[in-house]
Amino acid sequence: MAEKKNSAGKDSKPPSGLSLNTLGYQLLGVVSRQARSGYDIVKQLEYIRPVKTSQVYPMLARLENLGLVDAEDIEQTGRPNKRIYSPTAKGRQVLTDWVGTEPDLPVLRDDFLTMVYSGWVREPQEVIDMFERRIVYLRAMISEMESRLAELAVTARDDLKNPKSWLFYRHVLLMRRLGALQQEIIWSRSVIGLLHDTDSAEKTTNEGEIDD
Repeated sequence: MAEKKNSAGKDSKPPSGLSLNTLGYQLLGVVSRQARSGYDIVKQLEYIRPVKTSQVYPMLARLENLGLVDAEDIEQTGRPNKRIYSPTAKGRQVLTDWVGTEPDLPVLRDDFLTMVYSGWVREPQEVIDMFERRIVYLRAMISEMESRLAELAVTARDDLKNPKSWLFYRHVLLMRRLGALQQEIIWSRSVIGLLHDTDSAEKTTNEGEIDD
């Protein structure tokens, strides 16, 4: 069977010969920064690549079976034991081999955009209201991103100048997320403007027909 090729025509498997899906590599990246529980992993990825615990735990089990992570049960007083995951030497090597390979084409899934695609089935004002609600959400997320970046600027100032620190890359990804949120607000406002213009033009036409 021929090796799977990606969009650039290169082999999708990294030099290690072991191929994981993107989530597998993402989890290796998280625990390579610091040993974490499944719940902590979900929190770490909240603003980078949101995942659910139902996705994380099966993948952690697979990584453990492959010898890429070790798991340790930590006793907690009055609470269930916490299972902490850390990378093995093999896991670190698999992650290192993967970084720099040709990635798959990005896939954007956003239910809001799917609604916009079929916005014509609603009245313009209803779609405007939908965009206004989206802007409220975007502003809240921008505030959260700015808070996270401000916190890093204080707690990890030296790391943000060090490209060998994982905090450096968390910072640049949060910056990317902030920029994308700001850009979406600009786009949303422009769409609202277009909807207002078309709605006003339609009302003017209808009023003219009534006068006639």
